[in-house]
Parts: sequence; structure tokens; C-alpha cells
Amino acid sequence: MATFIVGYTLIALVVLFIVFSILVKKRILFGNTIAMQRIFANPLLHYSIKRIFSSIISIVLAMLVTFFLIRLAKPADETCAKLFFDPKLPQEVYDMKCNTWKENMGLSGSIFEQLLRFFFSVIPFPKLICQTDYQSIVINGEVTLQGVLSDCRTVVFDLGRLYGLKNVADGTLVTDYMLSRMGISFRIGIFATILELALGYPFGILMAKYQNGIFDRIGKGYIMIIDAIPGVAYYYIWMAILCNLIKLPFQYSEDNILSFLPAIITMGVTGMSGIGLWVRRYMVDEFNSDYVKFARSKGLSENRIMGIHILRNAVVPLVRTFPAAVIGALMGSYFIENMYGIPGIGNALMAAQDSSNVWLIQGIILFSALLSVLSYLLGDIVTAAVDPRISFEG
Repeated sequence: MATFIVGYTLIALVVLFIVFSILVKKRILFGNTIAMQRIFANPLLHYSIKRIFSSIISIVLAMLVTFFLIRLAKPADETCAKLFFDPKLPQEVYDMKCNTWKENMGLSGSIFEQLLRFFFSVIPFPKLICQTDYQSIVINGEVTLQGVLSDCRTVVFDLGRLYGLKNVADGTLVTDYMLSRMGISFRIGIFATILELALGYPFGILMAKYQNGIFDRIGKGYIMIIDAIPGVAYYYIWMAILCNLIKLPFQYSEDNILSFLPAIITMGVTGMSGIGLWVRRYMVDEFNSDYVKFARSKGLSENRIMGIHILRNAVVPLVRTFPAAVIGALMGSYFIENMYGIPGIGNALMAAQDSSNVWLIQGIILFSALLSVLSYLLGDIVTAAVDPRISFEG
């Protein structure tokens, strides 16, 4: 009961905050109070609120499209037959198992009933969910099913339950499974992000500093090679270098830190090329700016101009990518995790596809959409914070 009270209280506070901010901005409340106007009528705050509402619409549309496409591609009856069909099994027993499975998985009823249950499940407010265990009983000589509720839990999001996955118990909540996998993906992804930033920025700076020189030509050649080679093939090239030549472990192991390195290095050196290219492009654009010409006329050295003036302005457009890079680390890399046997969220998507697990596929897609929206929003906020030229007025 306490969970429900806290949950509904938080939701009510968020709604009240948004309504109060709008009323203050329209000067219906505290129209002449400078401090309240500065806080609650802040253009960035109201820009963020508008973006959140528009993002919710986009997410709902993505959920609708994903829901119907997955249901058309993987009908529940086909999955049921794949899991339970046995020529030796009586039809009554098969129907009982299939109906029990569909009821527990939220796949019973018409597709529109399933859609309504799905939307109710993903709306972020506390809800009590239970698994139903069915037992066959005989009443007046007829076999019927009697449901018994078990495994009841209070959750905020309910993304459904798992079935048919290796080494995972049927009925496990998708949210529990995804959170455990995301921890592994984030551990690999965050170090890969740090590596690509640590390599990408110096790479781009040196290319810009020695524009059209040897280092710049080598760098552009490397970027062209990466663009020309298919991504999967490029990953396997690094796998051969790291595992065959350097002798790093082929497969991930929780107990072996060295087994983390192949995936981290592969992801890091792949991402550094894109960062380096954009840093070079922005810095080269800044070389011909008026403030750079003015700095040169004052006699400042090229290193000082580049370090203090050009680099500071060139980095501003790239700052917005930081939240996306950090948040994206949660989702892992589908191909790389599969290559190195990393039990992360990327690998889970492959397993969900193989097992026709519609709830896990939907959960990963939905969470990926939420993270994308959040990263773009945080990117805008961070950019506005570091660049005083940006205004959200009007």
C-alpha cells in the first residue's frame, strides 16, 4: 500500500509542477514576482516540457507500429504450437497448456484487447501483477480449469514475461531480465565510450592542426576504409587482430578482466573515427572565422589560438553527443556482444528473435526509444548550458 501512495504522490507532484510552471509563464500566477518568473518561466524548462510531450507522442506511435508488426510476424498460436505441440499429446491437454501460457503471457483475447493491456502495463504508475497458475479439475464429469494467483509483485512498468529462453525460467519478468543484462552492457559500453572519446578528440585535433599534411591524409584514409568496409566485417578484422595476434580471450567471462578488452577496443576504435571526423570538420570551419583572424592580428601563437579559441567553439556542437553516448552504453552493441558471447542487452535481442519472444523484443525496442528521446533532450539541455548563444525564447 505504501508503494502505491508514494507512486501516485510522485505522479501528482510532477503534474502539479508542470501545470504550475505553465500558469507562471502565462503570468496567471506570480506574474510580477521576478524570482518565480526566473525559475518557473525559464525558456529552457518550457522547451523541455514541450519536447517531453512531443516525445511521448512519438513513443506511442512507435509502440503501436512495433506492437502490430510483431503480432503479425509472430502470432501467439504459432509460438504456442512451437512450444507445446506434440503428436502424442491429447488435444484437450494441448489446449489447456496453450491457453494457460497465453493467459500468463498476456497474449489471450483479441489483438486490440492485448493492445489495451499493453498500454496499461507500460504506463508508469504502480500496479500489482500476478502470474496465474491453472489446475485442471473435474466438475460434473467435465474437465475445467481453475486459476490460482501466484508470484504477485508491485511494479511501475510491466513489459511482460519471458518464455522459451535458454537458462531463464519461463514467467520471469522482462524488466528484471533486461535490468540484469543492461548492467553488463553498460560496464562494457561505458569504457568503450571513454576510449572512443579519448582517442577521437586528439585524432580530430591533430588532423585539423596538420590539415592536408601526412597525419591528416592517413586519418582520412583510415576513415574512408572504415566507411567502405561493412560494419560486421570490420568487427571481425579487429577480432582477428585482438584475439588471434594479441591472444586476448575470444569469449567473455565474468571472472576474466582481459575478456572485456576485445569488445571495449572494437567498439572504441570504431567510434573514434566518427568523432575525429566531426572534430576536424568543426575546427577547420573555425579556422576562417573573424575572431580567429582577429586573434592572429594580435600576434597570438597558432597553438594558443587553437587551444583557447578554436577548440572551445568547435567542441560545443559535439557536447550534445555526450548524453547519447553514455545512455547508449546501456543498450550495448548487438553484433559485438553476440561475437564475444557477452550476455548483455544486445545479445538478449538476438535470443528474443530466436525464441519468438514478443515481449522481450517489444521491451528492448520500447526502452531503446525511451533512451533515445532522453539522450536527445539531455543533449539539448547540455548544449544550452555550455553555449550562451542559444536561446529558447519564442
